[in-house]
Amino acid sequence: MPVTAIHREGASPRRSYQRLSERLRQFMAEGRFQSGDRLPPERALAESFGVSRSSIRKAIQMLAGKGLLESRQGDGTYVRAPDMEPLKNAILEAVDSENLVFDEVMEFRRILEPTIAELAALRHSPEQLDQLKIITCDQQRRLLTGQEDGDLDARFHHCLALCAGNSLLAGTMAQLNSHYAAGRTAELRDTQWRQFSVSSHLRIIDALERRSPADSRKAIEEHLDTVLQKHPFVIARD
Repeated sequence: MPVTAIHREGASPRRSYQRLSERLRQFMAEGRFQSGDRLPPERALAESFGVSRSSIRKAIQMLAGKGLLESRQGDGTYVRAPDMEPLKNAILEAVDSENLVFDEVMEFRRILEPTIAELAALRHSPEQLDQLKIITCDQQRRLLTGQEDGDLDARFHHCLALCAGNSLLAGTMAQLNSHYAAGRTAELRDTQWRQFSVSSHLRIIDALERRSPADSRKAIEEHLDTVLQKHPFVIARD
C-alpha cells in the first residue's frame, strides 16, 4: 500500500508560523510583555498562542540565556528588555522546529506502524492483548475525569509494538514516543481528541482480537491518517 506523503511547504514560511506571528503582534500591540513585567505561566502562554508548553519553554530558555528574560527562583520569569521582538522571534523559531519534528515523526509512523499492526495481529499473546485493553480502559477513566492521558497514548503504541514480537520495532517505537512527546501534551489533547484516541484504540484492539492482519493494518492507518489531518499542529497551518 502506498505511503501517504506529508505535505511540506519547502522554503516558504509555514502557515502555522505566520498565524502565530499575528497572534504575537496582537499580544504586543495590547501592551503586554513590557520591560519589568512578569511573564504569565507556561501553560497560560501556551493556551494564549495555541502551541505546546515545550515551544514556550524553549523560547524562554533561549531568551534567558541571552539576558532578555530573568528567572527568579520562586517568583517567576521577568522581562528585562524593552524590545519584545526577540521574544516573538524565539517563540516562532521554537514552534517552527516543533512542527518539523512532528512532520518527520508522523511520516515515519505512517511507514512503520501499519507493519507493526500486521505482525501484532499474528503474534500477540493473550496477556499483551489484555494489557492494551487495560491501557485503553485507563484512558477512558481519565477522559471521564478530565485528566491528561498523553502518557497512556504513548504506552498503547509501545505495547502494540511489543505485540509484534520484534525488539527492534519496540525499541524504535520507544524512541518515536520520546520524539513525539510535544504532540501529546495536555494543551493539544482536548476532550474531543482524547475521545478519538480511545475509540481508535478500541478499533485496533478489536482487529487484533480477531487476529486479522488486514483489519489491524487498516485500523492503525485510519488512526494515523486522522492524526495527520486533524492534529492541532496541522490545523494551525490551515
